[in-house]
Amino acid sequence: MIERVVLIMKKFLILLCSIFLIAAPGCADRNAIKAIVEDYLYEAESSEEQKNIKLGVVAGPYGDMFVETILPFLEPKGYEVELVLYDDFVKPNIALGNNEVDLNMFQHYRYLNSFKTEHDLDLSAVAEIPTVSMGIFSNSYRTLEDIENGALVAIPDDATNLARALQVLEAAGVVTIDPLIDKSRADENDLTRNPNNLRFNKVPANQLVSELPNSDFAVINGNFAFAGGLNISEALYNEVLREGYINVIAVRTQDLSRQFVRDILDVIHSDDFRESIMDTNSKYSGFQRPRYFYQ
Repeated sequence: MIERVVLIMKKFLILLCSIFLIAAPGCADRNAIKAIVEDYLYEAESSEEQKNIKLGVVAGPYGDMFVETILPFLEPKGYEVELVLYDDFVKPNIALGNNEVDLNMFQHYRYLNSFKTEHDLDLSAVAEIPTVSMGIFSNSYRTLEDIENGALVAIPDDATNLARALQVLEAAGVVTIDPLIDKSRADENDLTRNPNNLRFNKVPANQLVSELPNSDFAVINGNFAFAGGLNISEALYNEVLREGYINVIAVRTQDLSRQFVRDILDVIHSDDFRESIMDTNSKYSGFQRPRYFYQ
């Protein structure tokens, strides 16, 4: 009885900490994911087994990544996985919260925490995965130095990825964001330097590839660039992913103790998974890898 009370108190404190992750970005890292997951997995052995899993994904490489590098090691344990494809960044989390899918694999940690807070969803990240980064693409320019005065740049219209796109432009030396603000919340009005007088065309992230011909250049999420047939290596600039922007697998918090979560984590942290990603012939070999790949 005492052990049960202690476990409940630990869960409460860990979940309370997770609520503040979005308010304290420095805490939103793999250590927080690890603490939450390990606590719930304490009870995994007694959880009801589930062998049929629905995975929510959006256009991009992550559904293929699951099928090609994770599922082969789940199938010997009797698992079957159905992919459910969504056409935007909103539906996969809503579907997860509504029990329409069992997990999703499409978003970075900051987006998950922002979305679940805004929509009052009890979701948790369970692991980081290899991630294709955001990039600057153009049909008009060969280099960033070619950008002309008054050029039109297409960027995501959701707050999280808009701020991320501006930070990519800043890292590439194209603009400067006010250093006195929280850059994770920046918008186009927070620029202190815009030497090319860029004009911004804000569109849904899943429409950026189709909007590229109508813009001088675009800052596009890697998964949509990949799905849209763009060559990641031909980007004018590729983002170096910072803390919180590596993609994650998310589940309902109440399901953290389910056996399928433990089995997926066992695969992700296995040598077999590492080798399938790092193989030079793998289409995922150029993705940025989580730190656990090197531990």
